[in-house]
Amino acid sequence: MDSQSIDILKGTITKRNGFARTNRFRIFIAPPEILLEGNNDNLRDMNILCDQCNFPGRQMQTFEANYTRQQIKVAQSFINEDVSFTFNLTNDYFIKKIFDNWTNLIIDRDTFKKNYDNVYKRDIEIFQMDNMGNDVYGIVLKNAFPISIQSIELNNSEGQITQVTVEVTYEDFQERPISATSNVGVDDISSQLPFGLV
Repeated sequence: MDSQSIDILKGTITKRNGFARTNRFRIFIAPPEILLEGNNDNLRDMNILCDQCNFPGRQMQTFEANYTRQQIKVAQSFINEDVSFTFNLTNDYFIKKIFDNWTNLIIDRDTFKKNYDNVYKRDIEIFQMDNMGNDVYGIVLKNAFPISIQSIELNNSEGQITQVTVEVTYEDFQERPISATSNVGVDDISSQLPFGLV
């Protein structure tokens, strides 16, 4: 790469406010109210302790159409990828307990009865932030719920933090409009609590 190309690259990055960083993100998960037991700190702490997650991908489903000389792919539908969240666990294991109870709310372990959708489905928000902590991109997982709580690894390594990974599915996702009022810090998260929790 010559010096002119490097200058163009630098100019492009500067013009677009730098590279997006993987560690600059925030999430907003609000489980069904009954699982929080009236403790808003659980909601705030759960979102703070998220160590990693991913924006969902979307795969186009196609079929082969035969033409005179060749086959071509024709779009038919799409599939949204599930989303994984990894949380750092504290010694009270409250995050693990919340997701255990959430899955039990979907299908009761004792009676095997399935609950109504509006009881256990909730929207989840994921945001990419810039280096100043401002939201630059966000999506909403519509009517999401956990489908897998992965096993927790325990070992004799000193100083490692125990983590749990939860896989979430949803009906669809859509981009969330970003405005100045949507840029909040973790201390302001209680002001955005849905479902009348405040």
